[in-house]
Amino acid sequence: MTFNVEFQGLLNYYSLAHNVAKRLSLVRYLCLQSLVKTLAAKHKQSSTWVYRRYTRLLENGRKVIAVNVPREAPKKPLVSIFDAHSLVRDPYAVIKDNVPYTFLHRSELITRLLKGECELCGSTVGIQVHHVRKLADVREMYQGRKPPLWATFMIGRRRKTVVVCQSCHQSIHAGTYDGPKLN
Repeated sequence: MTFNVEFQGLLNYYSLAHNVAKRLSLVRYLCLQSLVKTLAAKHKQSSTWVYRRYTRLLENGRKVIAVNVPREAPKKPLVSIFDAHSLVRDPYAVIKDNVPYTFLHRSELITRLLKGECELCGSTVGIQVHHVRKLADVREMYQGRKPPLWATFMIGRRRKTVVVCQSCHQSIHAGTYDGPKLN
C-alpha cells in the first residue's frame, strides 16, 4: 500500500505534464523493484518468486503486483495493488492541494501537563517538565546508593519526564530535592 500511495501521489502531481510517461516510467520501475525486493526479503524468497506469486492481470490488460491478505470472517480481505494506473497524460486533471486533517491523540505527557499540578509536591504554580536523556543514566548515577525521591518516581513509572513546579525543578538540578514522599 505504501509504495502504491507514494507513486500515486507523484502520478497525480505530474499528470498534467506533457512528458509524464517518459519521466515517470523510470520512477515506476524503481518503485516496482523496491516493492518486489521488499516482499522478497520479507518472505525470504527470490524476486522471481514474488513476480510469480503476486503478478495479476487486470480486466484492462495491465499486469500489476497484487497482494491479498485474508482476514477473519466479518472483515473483508486486505487487497493492495501496485501499478494499476496508466502513465498517460490527463490534460483535464484537477490538482487538489488540500492538507488532510489528521486527528492527533494526546500523549500521556500532554495529559499530565494539562493537569497543571506538580507530580512531586502538588503545587499548581510555575509548572515545568524535568527531562532526562535516558533512564539508564539515572539508574547508573545512583547505583549502589539510594536515589532521591524524584529519581525513584521516574524509574518506578518508567518515564523520562516528570511534571514539576519551578521550585522542585530547581532543587532537582541543584541536587537538593528532599520533598514529600511520592505516590
